[in-house]
Amino acid sequence: MRPEARNSYPMITPKNFWLWFGGIWLFCGSPFLIIGLYLGAQHIYVNKRLATEGRTVDGMVLTKAITYSSSSTNSRDGSRNPTYHVTFRFLTRIALVTGEAEVTVDAWDTLVEQEPIQVTYVPDAPQYHRVEGQASGWWQPAIFTVIGGLFTSLGGFILLRARSRMRSREQVQREGVTTEATVVELRWANIRINRVQQCLLRYRYQDDRGTSHTGTEHLSPDEADTWKVGDTGRVRYDPHRPNRSVWIGKP
Repeated sequence: MRPEARNSYPMITPKNFWLWFGGIWLFCGSPFLIIGLYLGAQHIYVNKRLATEGRTVDGMVLTKAITYSSSSTNSRDGSRNPTYHVTFRFLTRIALVTGEAEVTVDAWDTLVEQEPIQVTYVPDAPQYHRVEGQASGWWQPAIFTVIGGLFTSLGGFILLRARSRMRSREQVQREGVTTEATVVELRWANIRINRVQQCLLRYRYQDDRGTSHTGTEHLSPDEADTWKVGDTGRVRYDPHRPNRSVWIGKP
């Protein structure tokens, strides 16, 4: 491979960092949102079929178990929050079906292994079933939807904002008025790109009416090393909104 071909891949730079950042959040959040919406729609569909077509029979409790969440603790006594599970079996016209469900603590206390448990199922789709005292089951769709919604909303907002700023920057670069600017500050910025801390260059310039404005530009350390406070560079500013500018660099 020729050396120049290595630079053909998209690179994260100070100018496109927020596009990448917003895009990554949007990309990560979308699957969570889709899964959450799917699980919610499936939950509604199953409940509707059980309510309209469900047939109730007596099944048999096979096992009972309590599991504890390793991440959920009671803030007062440090105890872990339990969830209650039962496995059961019931007979339909076409098959013997085994299932598992999370139930409320009250239901779990009344159930006994090898004794009856009431099961409601859809006759032509026995995989859709519910036992008496089963927990609502909304927590999983809710968690996926909330996490996905937050990630997607934040990523979309950042992406749209970054895209708007990039278009504005391109317009100023293309149509703006060129003038000189003086570097007034150089410091480390609170941003890392490719694990490298970036620098913030602050500059001052005057528009055609003599009004002074300031602007900033993020630079890599190598780029920042070519500048010092007091140096003169070039900027382009929007003649309609002179406070909007783009750092061009060397005259």
